[in-house]
Amino acid sequence: MAFQLLGACLAGVFIGRWLDERMHMERPLWAVALTVLFMIASLYVIYRQLLQE
Repeated sequence: MAFQLLGACLAGVFIGRWLDERMHMERPLWAVALTVLFMIASLYVIYRQLLQE
């Protein structure tokens, strides 16, 4: 579960940084937004998995 959360956060960071560079943004808005979104989604999936066990 920890690796799942870590993977989701890293995916959010890398995709967000790529979008920020692509759009020539000064601030890392996409990186922050996607990291938070992916983290919340991952926590929800982990929560659902724990309920099934």
